[in-house]
Amino acid sequence: MGVKQMVVSVKPEYLRVLIAVENNGSLSAAASELGVTVSSVSYAVRQLEEQLGQALLNRDSYRVCLTPAGVTARDYAEQILNLHQSLEAHVRQVGEGWEPELRIAFTNMMCGEVLYQWLSEFYQLNSRTRIRVVREVYQGTWDALYDQRVDLVIGAVGQPPHEVDIEYLPAGRQSLMLVMAPDHALATDNRPLTIGELSCHRLVDAGDSSRLIRPGKGQQQLCEDVLIVPDLFAQREAILSGIGVGFMPEHLIGDLLASGGLVSREVINYDCSSELFVAWRKSSRGQALNWFRERLQAGEMRTSFLKPILKKRQEKGEEV
Repeated sequence: MGVKQMVVSVKPEYLRVLIAVENNGSLSAAASELGVTVSSVSYAVRQLEEQLGQALLNRDSYRVCLTPAGVTARDYAEQILNLHQSLEAHVRQVGEGWEPELRIAFTNMMCGEVLYQWLSEFYQLNSRTRIRVVREVYQGTWDALYDQRVDLVIGAVGQPPHEVDIEYLPAGRQSLMLVMAPDHALATDNRPLTIGELSCHRLVDAGDSSRLIRPGKGQQQLCEDVLIVPDLFAQREAILSGIGVGFMPEHLIGDLLASGGLVSREVINYDCSSELFVAWRKSSRGQALNWFRERLQAGEMRTSFLKPILKKRQEKGEEV
């Protein structure tokens, strides 16, 4: 008998019987658990032994146990049954319109806690759609959607690319604050800075993660000495070390400003804010994408990503 033929002929119900026999230690107990007769259990085990060409049960002891070959068969049986369940679930999932996976590009410019609150509500649907969240910086958000590496972008930065298949909605402007460590040279005075004064110091900025779209320079054009780091979290760490100054959104530094871990300075005649968008491909289909897309159609839902949940609760006078 060929390997392919042998594997096809092994019935899932026989594998369930083998697992039940090991768990219960007897054929009669396994039959009771499965709701079948003892003869049905015995027949299923004999069929497996004939198909696999090995004895799977040691029947000499008081408690029926598996032979070494039976242990191996049991291990494979569990994997096969799990695959069967996964196959049925995923076929049903796709048939009902749920994607196997939804890829979301998210930027530090928006509040991550809002996204995870949404995901918590999404998981209550039990759709079995796997969510993959990737971090993109600046133009890299548009780039990921343009290159079809993601299905949905929350917090796309800057102007949308000229792509007819991309649908986008404005999510508001995110203002950035110039911050520095309290022992930095610029932290000794609280008066507004000129751009000329700022340009004499090292700027820490997150590097654009764009691969195909030409990245913008952003704040990097303000200073000759610029340290480029992977994302805004790394930027915050570098600024805290005192190695330079940088522009950051309030939701990532609010606690540090309140505790004195960072100091902010205003820059005269310089608007450091970014227009943010949510975006997806018009041609994309799927229940999971539709769930997020329907929420994002409401303007207040899009702007909720710009302000921390904790701050919103405090403004409403709720106990925290």
